[in-house]
Amino acid sequence: MKKSVLVYSIISILSLAACSRDDSSEKLSCNTEQIRNQIQDTLHTGIDNNARQFAQTDRRQFVDADKVIGAGGELNIALSEGKLDKDGNGNPVCSSELKVTVPTNIWQQIQTNAPLLFGKTDFIARLNKQLQGNEVVLHDNEFTKPIQYSPVTINGNAASNAASATSAATNFDLAGIQTLGTVLGNALLPYGIKDIVVINGHTYKRADAIELINNPNAKVTPVGQQSQSAQMASAILNGHAAAIINDNQANDNATGRNSENAARQGEINASQLQLARDNNRNANNVINTLWRNLDDTVRKTLQHEEQKWIANKTSQCQARGAKASSATYAEFLRLECDTQLTNERIKYLNGYTLR
Repeated sequence: MKKSVLVYSIISILSLAACSRDDSSEKLSCNTEQIRNQIQDTLHTGIDNNARQFAQTDRRQFVDADKVIGAGGELNIALSEGKLDKDGNGNPVCSSELKVTVPTNIWQQIQTNAPLLFGKTDFIARLNKQLQGNEVVLHDNEFTKPIQYSPVTINGNAASNAASATSAATNFDLAGIQTLGTVLGNALLPYGIKDIVVINGHTYKRADAIELINNPNAKVTPVGQQSQSAQMASAILNGHAAAIINDNQANDNATGRNSENAARQGEINASQLQLARDNNRNANNVINTLWRNLDDTVRKTLQHEEQKWIANKTSQCQARGAKASSATYAEFLRLECDTQLTNERIKYLNGYTLR
């Protein structure tokens, strides 16, 4: 009988010791990748949705949503090391600080562009007003917010740890983070303003439009009002012959006259023909690159005009070469014509880009 009692006593002691060891092996952690990822995803979702909704409803069509979303991907989102504490009911809770930093170059561009969207109001004051009641502090280009979330229970069971981490990642100030995501989306909107915008029926380069908003009396020219060079470039669209005077020839009259005299006589040597080919290839490389880099909206607007210009240029330059007395002379005249008209068209298209 005594032996039996002794055995049970030993078993009980061992069991209690084991339980004690199991309990002591469980720890609470405030630093998990799941909570960081969940907060980051929530912010990016808010930015993306805000940008797309604004672009769809903005009748002025100033903003490129994809550009805003791209800027959102450049944000530095950091969560400080969590500290274990207790809430008002004595339950364990983690406290940390969320910091969202906008890259300096993006932040500067945002403030430069902001008047186009929000007028001459105080952009920072506007953001701070949206942040009221959300415990967010804006200082320079950094947004900071204190957050609390549930700790993760760490023990020897991997499945249990994963379940605890998943639960903690869904238990945080979701509404506050969603609001912050919306405000960040609003803050990034000016960065997405397109290179070309339309104000009061006139098309302006972005920099000129900003200047006009800041100073209504500014002397800025709408893109649609062509300079003399641009008018020359577009003359061919109306069937008028543009003056075929190369810029380099204008700066070097003697060389230009010699080249012209040689061309009139059909005395084109291999070196002159190769130079004409090289100049033409370079001009076409420049205009093709310029066309590809235009804003999508501008390119679509100019598509029909560009096709008409190419067809008329080809027709005019072929007609010019047909007057030649030899095949070599004909190619030379066609290339010179094509190069000159292409260079003038480059000047015209440059009016639709920001330099």
